[in-house]
Amino acid sequence: MASRPRSSKGFSLVEMMISIVLGLIVVAGLVSVLMANRAAYTIQQGSNFNQESLRFAATRLAWSLRMADFWGGVKGTALTTTTNTTGVGGVGACSGTWVLNVGTAAPGNGIAGYDGGATFPLANCVNDANYVKYSDVVVVRYADTHGYDPAKASSTTNFDSTTPGDVPNQTSIFVVSAVNQSATIFRLGEAVPSNPLGSTSGRYVFPYQLEMYYLQPCSDPGADKVCGTADDGDADARSPTLMRMRMDTTGALISEAVVDGIEQLQFEYASPIPGDVPASTPFAQASLANFPTVTQVRVSIVARSTTRDTAVPHAGSFALSGHCAYSVSTAGAVSYDTTTATNNCATSPASNYGDKPQQYARTINTQVVVLRNRVRG
Repeated sequence: MASRPRSSKGFSLVEMMISIVLGLIVVAGLVSVLMANRAAYTIQQGSNFNQESLRFAATRLAWSLRMADFWGGVKGTALTTTTNTTGVGGVGACSGTWVLNVGTAAPGNGIAGYDGGATFPLANCVNDANYVKYSDVVVVRYADTHGYDPAKASSTTNFDSTTPGDVPNQTSIFVVSAVNQSATIFRLGEAVPSNPLGSTSGRYVFPYQLEMYYLQPCSDPGADKVCGTADDGDADARSPTLMRMRMDTTGALISEAVVDGIEQLQFEYASPIPGDVPASTPFAQASLANFPTVTQVRVSIVARSTTRDTAVPHAGSFALSGHCAYSVSTAGAVSYDTTTATNNCATSPASNYGDKPQQYARTINTQVVVLRNRVRG
């Protein structure tokens, strides 16, 4: 009998194995693409975070620096201060006398810088455990632009508000000024000085402000207010933070976080040279600066991501100034620029950069801030 051919159905074992292998190749390719995209996203996310941190920190610092030595249209040499420092200031070098150290006795103290060291530059002002070693510190003093009515008595409750609904005063120290004449610092509750005598116009009252910026090695020091202890979280994941010290409503000094993720902070100062142009004006460390004549401040900041990235090593070199430059290798080694004449960062501890520093994305920013109240007279 003649045999009739059968129609074949399904896959053979060989065909199925070939299909599986091809499918695995396609899946492996997709996984590789997804992993690459994830790594790129992580890098971009860290960069975006650093850019936001830098933008906020740079803006805040620039605003405060530009306000330095603003006394309501009066030069610092025409500003007299008060001797009533009761309850003003903090401990150690940050006493009430230091807070109010401006005016005729110290006309250049609208801005003061301090080079970083192994301990906080102002003795006993900030706990050394709450200070990022060898990062710089800057202090600005000025009269805030929120004005008050000098015709009111400072002891009345409505003295701290010029308009219904305004926020209460942020300090207990005030400056009364007469434009292009003179100004006087006084305490809340005291009689508003008639300064200058006989002046009835062009008089304004502003809150007196002191702001000090420095770096703290953690964003939340915990209940005991000291970084590095058991109650402030995982020490390995702590985020260095830009801090601002200011006066509260009683005149006491308080510290508050401005933005976390700031690893290094350096300042340099420049004074004008007769006949020279601003671009060629040299910048120097605080120890070499003549602060009564300083008109420009160069601010250098390194922002570090607050979370680790173990997928891609983040190496780079960061030259903040002529006295602070360091590099992070792909293996996590931190090295320092040996060509820098005075590299203060070379003596900074490894804890400044975190455990396995190559796992943190970093971004550097440098800006020059002109002290407008100095250059405009």
